[in-house]
Amino acid sequence: MKKVVYSISRFNKFGNNKMSGVGFITDKDLIIACVSQKGNPYIRVFEDCVKNCHAIQGRDGEFKGSHYEIREVEFEKNGSYETREIEVEYSVWYKRVD
Repeated sequence: MKKVVYSISRFNKFGNNKMSGVGFITDKDLIIACVSQKGNPYIRVFEDCVKNCHAIQGRDGEFKGSHYEIREVEFEKNGSYETREIEVEYSVWYKRVD
């Protein structure tokens, strides 16, 4: 595992959600520490994120790219619950810290 400084942004119709900090990368995953809205800490893994990122030209050790996840969203319709799958896009940037 290598230590990195990261920035992850999610864009949607409600605005921009940005996370940044220090995390770790493996051969294919980005692993970061997060805190939930209730204040509980947890570890988040962006699977296969590293293979979708490419080196930034002219900058040593910096990479950027996009990461896509399929999420199931549950909502109420006519007194019953329906589940739909949506695609969430993240913009990823990270720099290796040696």
